[in-house]
Amino acid sequence: MNWRKPAYLGYARLRGYRFPGLLREYTAAYEAGAGWELTRELLGRLLSHCREAVPYYAELLSRHQAETVANEPLVALRELPPLTKTVIRAQFTRLQSRDNPGRHCQINTSGGSTGEPVALVQDDAYRDRSAALRWFSLRLLGCEAGQRHVWLWGSERDLESHTRSAKARLFNWLTHETWLNAFQMSPAAMRRFICILNDARPRLILAYAQAACELARFAERENLEVAPQRLIVTSAGTLYPFMRETIRRVFACEIANLYGSREVSDIAWELPGTAGMWAPPWANFIEILDERGRPVPPGTEGNIVVTSLTNYAMPLLRYWIGDRGALLPGNGGAQVLSHVSGRTVDTFRRRDQTLVDGEYFTHLLYHRPWVGKFQVLQKSHDRLLYRIVLSDGRPPAAELEEVAARSRLAMGADCRVDFEFLGELPPPPSGKHRYTISEVAV
Repeated sequence: MNWRKPAYLGYARLRGYRFPGLLREYTAAYEAGAGWELTRELLGRLLSHCREAVPYYAELLSRHQAETVANEPLVALRELPPLTKTVIRAQFTRLQSRDNPGRHCQINTSGGSTGEPVALVQDDAYRDRSAALRWFSLRLLGCEAGQRHVWLWGSERDLESHTRSAKARLFNWLTHETWLNAFQMSPAAMRRFICILNDARPRLILAYAQAACELARFAERENLEVAPQRLIVTSAGTLYPFMRETIRRVFACEIANLYGSREVSDIAWELPGTAGMWAPPWANFIEILDERGRPVPPGTEGNIVVTSLTNYAMPLLRYWIGDRGALLPGNGGAQVLSHVSGRTVDTFRRRDQTLVDGEYFTHLLYHRPWVGKFQVLQKSHDRLLYRIVLSDGRPPAAELEEVAARSRLAMGADCRVDFEFLGELPPPPSGKHRYTISEVAV
């Protein structure tokens, strides 16, 4: 019997949190087959609020009648310009709702992994809905509140908020959570993590994609005994196919990828036995746009643009989140991402502006025993730099030339390809290792 779930949710209600009731609401909506009609209703409600209470959007939406905004929200939404981090910084005050003094707002920040930090305003209602959404996603993945699960996580603020205070430790005990610091992946720490996972056998493990892959590679390299796990949910970074393959091989379990961001909470996740990444209809509305901000057909990759349906304190309408992906065609009105291919800045550009997926270059280093860790940088339209931490001696010259030649096939015959061999790649402040980085301005 899972006594922890009612104890935890009951305690949360006593503390004044609304997410237990929202969790019931989301569960009922899912079981009733909620889809586009619910999204349309929530979108109309949000845009009506923006027209009346958010100065930046009130000006843009004033050309539409209130009835149009409420009843035909897509018409009004698609006439709005995409919202970028630059606009958020320039319009920070005008993007906030006039009724925020009564909303118990806090400032959140995001964007450290791309070098473009941005401040956002979020209120208690948004945070409650984000918590309900997270518990709902874990429930669909087979882990109810109160059942044992482990976080292999790298956000210092998340780690501190979930481990430092007495309240946080009580919540961890009630929810049966264990937190492991993905920022401290020394050999000794990784051995300890493997021991914890072997003993705990949790319902699921939520992990930074890169941290899960590094832990799997370490266990394999050190020939450590690893107990089969039930499910690993990866997030906070692109899950490349080679990473999924490595994690699945070592931990002998299925992998589910969760896509979200600190700006808009969880966006979509993989469900066992289904294609793509399902986006719950009450959380966000997703569009895929080309480089000029025009919608692309389902199945076509482009820039992911997200409208958060839950943040009324500082609404993000058509937020250009900085990732690339595609929507899966069909699905009866439900929004399903076929894939998320990574950050926009991880896509390389030829001089003629042809886009080359960064994953092409990661494939060139798969299964080469001399590659420990790596990063591929596009320094200019006609120069690539491979930064490599060696794991097994010097690389054969023929293999380096093969990598260089295949790189030129994608980037052009005149592309210069350099290799730099390092003792270690310094970790980024966000903890999210990026395998490919383009330094070429769009």
